[in-house]
Amino acid sequence: MRSRIINTVLRREFAETVRNRLLMSTILIPPLVLTVVPLVVAGLVNTHTLPPELAASVRAQRPEWAGFTDSELAGAYTVQQFLAFFLLMPAYIPLSIATFSIIGEKQARSLEPVLAAPIRTSELLAGKAVAALVPGVLAGWLAYFIFAALASALYGSKLVGVVTDSSWLAGVFVLGPAVGLASVVLGVITSSRVNDPRVAQQIGGVVIVPIIAITLLQASGTLLVGATGYLILAGAVLVIALVGLRIGIRLFDREAILTRWR
Repeated sequence: MRSRIINTVLRREFAETVRNRLLMSTILIPPLVLTVVPLVVAGLVNTHTLPPELAASVRAQRPEWAGFTDSELAGAYTVQQFLAFFLLMPAYIPLSIATFSIIGEKQARSLEPVLAAPIRTSELLAGKAVAALVPGVLAGWLAYFIFAALASALYGSKLVGVVTDSSWLAGVFVLGPAVGLASVVLGVITSSRVNDPRVAQQIGGVVIVPIIAITLLQASGTLLVGATGYLILAGAVLVIALVGLRIGIRLFDREAILTRWR
């Protein structure tokens, strides 16, 4: 692939994203909300305690929390559930951008000139994939840094230690980008087959199902995923995403898009 062509696609995609107010709102507003809500909830729960059975299960799975008081344990357990939010951001933001960049451009009649240009499908999709992935990942990381800083200021070193331990770092900085790439790939595949961006986003939304499953398991106290678990999940998701990207390149029928999408 030619890096010069990919960079040109990247600049064009970033410019289109900045001009789209709806996309910009999905990038900027949810991260701000998801940064504040967990801390408020943790503050409310911090005055309560967990049921004895749940508290015992949590302490058994997280020995480093053994020294927490009952109220501190309740706060730590509650905040831990919100790690899923920082996995959802790099999932739904790239999905929105990826589906718009293909279907939205087709509806606006701005995709045909690009497809008719001497550019390889792999170069076009690589540029679009990176342009969709980067905003979601950066938004998630920025929200996390703000979240950790507020946690330190509001709740002290014990709670900030929870949100900066190895499980959070592995989830935010390794699994998050892998989930984002899988979301982009799924968005590209669905966008190459359907004409409605809402349908493509609904189909692509299946990528959040495993995240929800992990959240439910953690909320029940059945399983608190650690750093090793997140790294294993990240490796599996990355392999699936790379395989899916190759499939997406093959499914992206330029001639069909140019002649049949009317």
